[in-house]
Amino acid sequence: MRPLVSVITPAYNAALTLGRAHESLRGQNADWRHIIVDDGSTDGTAGVITALAGDSRVIARRRVNGGPGAALNSGLDLADGEYVAFLDADDEYLPDHLEAHVQELERRGDVDVLWGGMTVEAARPEDAYVPDMDRGTGFIHVSECVVQGTIFARRRVFDRLRFSEERAVWYQDYDFIQRARAVFAVERFHRATYRYYRAQGGSVVDGAKASWRAAGRHL
Repeated sequence: MRPLVSVITPAYNAALTLGRAHESLRGQNADWRHIIVDDGSTDGTAGVITALAGDSRVIARRRVNGGPGAALNSGLDLADGEYVAFLDADDEYLPDHLEAHVQELERRGDVDVLWGGMTVEAARPEDAYVPDMDRGTGFIHVSECVVQGTIFARRRVFDRLRFSEERAVWYQDYDFIQRARAVFAVERFHRATYRYYRAQGGSVVDGAKASWRAAGRHL
């Protein structure tokens, strides 16, 4: 049976948080299938996925590391739900995330893609600020940005568009929404149903922030 929602999680060295992310999906009041793509992890992620795959609603794929865009597209190859959602391996859904988005798209037949609507968990206030891609300068609070995990769309959208697999494109989510706006109806979802963890560390976003600061673009 095809699920109502295919939920895609790209995972790279996410052994400590992937179980938490999946548990937040188990509490959703909507029919779902969880597609987890291990993007060549070198920690215990594979073992966590093996344990989660005891649930028949979990589909697991392991691939040679190709970066976030390639992992997302691998998940899309397996997605067969009427809707497609995303859940980052270190984030969580709030209890009504899927139900609220399904209801919104069923109510709004003229909309194809939703994004936005989240709470942010950050160790320090400055950690919640990321490069402002719209202006091309300065920084913006991450709750105002396109975040991959909050994208929710009709399956047909991905028959036409996929995520960039270029390693230099570290903002796959923003890039995807910009291209989607040219051919589909895209709307921001304002109700906070997604919990985003913005931890300070060696992520690609932190690398971009360092580069922008070096170029004189500051908070």
